[in-house]
Amino acid sequence: AAALAAAWQKRPAHPLTVVEGDGNIGVKGSGFEVLFSIAEQGPISLRRDGTEWLWRAPRPAFWRASTDNDRGCSFPQRASVWMGADVFVQRMGFTVQEKSEQRVRVQYRFGVPGVPGALVEMTYTVEAQGALQVEAVYHAVPGAPELPCFGVKFETTAPVDRTCWTGLSGETYPDRCKGGVFGCHEEVPHIEPALVPQDCGLHVGTRQFTLEQHNACGQTAAALTIEQADAPFAFSALPNTAQEIEAAQHITELPATGRTSVTILGAARGVGGIDSWGTDVEEPYRVSGEGEHRVAFRIVL
Repeated sequence: AAALAAAWQKRPAHPLTVVEGDGNIGVKGSGFEVLFSIAEQGPISLRRDGTEWLWRAPRPAFWRASTDNDRGCSFPQRASVWMGADVFVQRMGFTVQEKSEQRVRVQYRFGVPGVPGALVEMTYTVEAQGALQVEAVYHAVPGAPELPCFGVKFETTAPVDRTCWTGLSGETYPDRCKGGVFGCHEEVPHIEPALVPQDCGLHVGTRQFTLEQHNACGQTAAALTIEQADAPFAFSALPNTAQEIEAAQHITELPATGRTSVTILGAARGVGGIDSWGTDVEEPYRVSGEGEHRVAFRIVL
């Protein structure tokens, strides 16, 4: 964390150029461009060195595909409102909080269908040093059901060929991470071949990760690095969205979309597995819908 902060402080700053239209706000820096949409409530384009990385505007992440343990303890039935919210989040406006050559900050607000009064604020800050800071905050209401997770999700325009990260080795969850070895690791985004597809590929305690796209020779043609802003996070990079995994009854039913679904979480439910998938996840590894949750990270541009 100290090394990341020190490297960030040493990055040179280049003045930002801001262009405003009827429905968009464009920000151009040294080697990158970000296009914020008013209608879509978020950045709809993120270009770094000519490569486009966003398929659509990022959204709050409330849902992960059900695991065997979730199904065994009927968690999907108790938390089903969050699957609807994950797909049909309510757009509630935006505010341009700062606009200068050094910094552009835009905040979008989202309501949660099925959970009246709950609110999510997503704040994007383009920095002249060459970064897009992202912060998402969930403001709770009493009586809200347990969450599967909370964070930010987006899809890439082209598939990611390799993911490299600094954190714990292997697949780790809040209650399944003691065997993870801290270091630099890599993998090809994939869905684990479970009998029925389920959530997989999470990496908790991550400091930073890089998404790589390769050319026909297997060489890195484009890369995008995402790092912690103030605290480690959990992330996954999978060839399918949570909804696509949830709908599949066999791995052969998963569609080949040509994109990669990236999720960055500040809170994630454990997997349990205490007695062959019948008992609920232990209390410390549940995500309360009645508490505030936050995730913050920096996309290096």
